[in-house]
Amino acid sequence: MFSVIKDDVKAFRQGLKGQDLIFYLGLAFIVLYYLRPQVIISGLDFIPWLQITILFGFLAMMGKNRLQFTGTHFLVFLFATLAVLSAMNSLYPDISSRSITTPFIFALEVLFLSNCVKNVKQLQLLLIVFFLCIFKMSFFGARTWVSRGFGFAAWGIQGPAGFFQNSGEFSLLMAICAVMSIPLILYMKPKTKLYWLFPLTAVMTVMAASSRGGQLALLVGLIYLLLAYKKIRLKNLVYVTVFVSVAWALFPAEQKARFETAGSDQTSTTRLDYWEAGIDMAKEYPLLGVGFKAFPEHYHRHYKVMDGSFLSNRKEVAHNSMIEVVSTLGIPALILYLWFHFSVFSIGSLLKKHKEPEPELVFFESFRVSLNGAILTYFIGAIFMSITFYPYIYFLLGLAIIKVRLFKENEREIEVHKGMSGAKVVRSPASSATPS
Repeated sequence: MFSVIKDDVKAFRQGLKGQDLIFYLGLAFIVLYYLRPQVIISGLDFIPWLQITILFGFLAMMGKNRLQFTGTHFLVFLFATLAVLSAMNSLYPDISSRSITTPFIFALEVLFLSNCVKNVKQLQLLLIVFFLCIFKMSFFGARTWVSRGFGFAAWGIQGPAGFFQNSGEFSLLMAICAVMSIPLILYMKPKTKLYWLFPLTAVMTVMAASSRGGQLALLVGLIYLLLAYKKIRLKNLVYVTVFVSVAWALFPAEQKARFETAGSDQTSTTRLDYWEAGIDMAKEYPLLGVGFKAFPEHYHRHYKVMDGSFLSNRKEVAHNSMIEVVSTLGIPALILYLWFHFSVFSIGSLLKKHKEPEPELVFFESFRVSLNGAILTYFIGAIFMSITFYPYIYFLLGLAIIKVRLFKENEREIEVHKGMSGAKVVRSPASSATPS
């Protein structure tokens, strides 16, 4: 087992050698974003490493004429523009102006990431580095759950400082990455089961986080994978039923109670109030909403019931990304936000046209399923969380743009190769003929 890992590490290191500067900057972006050594190691945060990496990346891309701007990029920047316009016309300009640069930062990150990779090998290496960074978090989460005796904690589990510190957001990241990794591991056909530790620890972290939204998102993502790989057969349904029954039996009683009371407990009824108020805001301000990041303030002033409870004294977010977008940015922004999901999700196998698909095409199909599962998982999580301006969907958009570009390039190469082969077949009789 360890000899296999050793050989794979050697191949990975060999694959990293000789790549171009832009790709290395893309890897640095992933490491700085998800592993965050500049935060973990004391004294390293004396300069803005992430921003400098992106800046040098863009300069290198322009120098090499590698900066491509697609229709998807345009719509992401249009979404950011709508967010800024909403902030400029906000009912609460002081609140909306505090993080007015955030939408364009995410748009620039999509543009940067999607142009860092120029071939399939680089995409595979980038994904490996990404999953290694996430594995550090998933291993921590799984270890925490084990140390609790697989028990329930009302506070869930805290992720690293930043976007994923909250238990709900942390669990969704783990759910997305667990679902996303499975098709790629199946594609690899590894000689050791050790690689399955990653999705396993990610699933364990979702369980430890005690987030109903994250757990439901994970379940939907896994069901999609079963459907995608056509594993919904009687035998497999029996296995799934047994697995779910065992998992439910091992579920802490407190977590079971949370699912059993879903829809009627205070958390659920309060969120329904948020959603109803958000729809009402969209009706009143359909074009640009009440203002970027202004939902908590507007709800608190116009909809909050001051009954003396704990929640009545807090300014809460919408707890639904679609409601968040339509209430604060308007209906046009909601249309764009929903379109982002469809741009990542793709229907139809990429292998249907090919009787003997090449290895790269098989990888593209696995990657397609991977992204589909990831965006479905994200969408379910987004129903229960306000995560419009979190990294999840922007990272998936960047990968989807890479997939489309590389797939088109691969298809062109196949067509050129077929054309050259056909030309050789046509020329061969003439070239072999001798003059009389």
